[in-house]
Amino acid sequence: MTSDGRSDDRAADEVGASPATLQAHQPEFAEQAGTWRELIWIFFKLGVVAFGGPVAHIAMMDKEIVEKRRWVERRHFLDLMAATNLLPGPNSTQMTMHIGYVQRGNLGVWATGWVFILPAAGITLALTWAYVELRELPVMDAVFYGIQPVVLAIIVMAMVKLAPRAADDLRTRIVFVVALGLGLFGINELIVLALGAVAGIALYSTWRWPRGGATGMLLGGTPWLLGVAPSPSPDAETVGQLAWLFFKFGITLFGSGYLLVAYLQTDLVERTGLLTTPQLIEAIVIGEMTPGPLFTVSTAVGYILGGLPGAVVATLAIFLPSFFLAMLLGRIMPAIKRSETATKVLKGLTAAVLGVMLAVAIEIGLRVIIDIPTAVLAAAALATLIWTRVSAIALIPLAGLLGYLWITFVG
Repeated sequence: MTSDGRSDDRAADEVGASPATLQAHQPEFAEQAGTWRELIWIFFKLGVVAFGGPVAHIAMMDKEIVEKRRWVERRHFLDLMAATNLLPGPNSTQMTMHIGYVQRGNLGVWATGWVFILPAAGITLALTWAYVELRELPVMDAVFYGIQPVVLAIIVMAMVKLAPRAADDLRTRIVFVVALGLGLFGINELIVLALGAVAGIALYSTWRWPRGGATGMLLGGTPWLLGVAPSPSPDAETVGQLAWLFFKFGITLFGSGYLLVAYLQTDLVERTGLLTTPQLIEAIVIGEMTPGPLFTVSTAVGYILGGLPGAVVATLAIFLPSFFLAMLLGRIMPAIKRSETATKVLKGLTAAVLGVMLAVAIEIGLRVIIDIPTAVLAAAALATLIWTRVSAIALIPLAGLLGYLWITFVG
């Protein structure tokens, strides 16, 4: 403690001290501590350049945070990767928050989270503004004619990557098939995911109820109760609807970020009619073209439906729960590491997520694949993503060009 009452690490930070002189919030998990300036700069930089989805984000964090700066011990980094799958929200964004927690506690969660999210949200907002301004041009229909099948292929590719982990034995394959069937029959996706979590406990337990205590209830119960609460009345203002729906998504969306597509298709396209499937696909395109978390699709959808207030409200609503969950996770990580119940919930939940995603992909596919050219383009894009290293970001403009050429000169 200094003479003016400030903590040593705060005083050191203010005079630009080296990381080695600082004390991390959880030093048992950090080999080195960074200054506030370093912490904010690194995660802002990742937010600007982190293209490629959660896998790419986490790989960049491993290189920058674990290997290069040693701000988090590698074993703890891997444990956090597993634990974030048990919480709703964007996994890679929550990883930034947890690193902030190890380094600087609750304030670190808020700082690292927002500097990672805001660059992508800002870029998404700018692109969506341009899209809305140009959408009435005839050329846009031709461009999106080519882009939509490629977006479908990107969604299917996400499931291809998830499948080996999500359905790796007979029990998880049963959960997957049942979840797929329930999804195709129109059962609420939150109910399907809750059943998947329960099935994981039942299928991976002996004939006794496993002891999970408060941790199991917290991770498996409370979010579902919030998710199935009554929706606002149809007469509510659009921005109010967006606030509720995206908050619900943020507190109940487990697993792959592409599950957000299922939520948007079900709630905004089919139940409320606020969005059309082509508009949803176009919002996903904008999200794919920006760095950072896929959840910034919420910014695009919010702007399309409610202008700037809608974009701000949707973005805040979907990300806000993750900050509180990240602070909670920092406190209960030891219990999660020991919890057999959490492992069983994760197995059933992940398989159910895959089933719901496939059901929605089939529904979108029936609307997007409208003729032979779109079918060929979707198949070619999927094959390219599976067997080459070409990125989805490169395929999107190429598909737009092919769509324009086809409609202009052939269609």
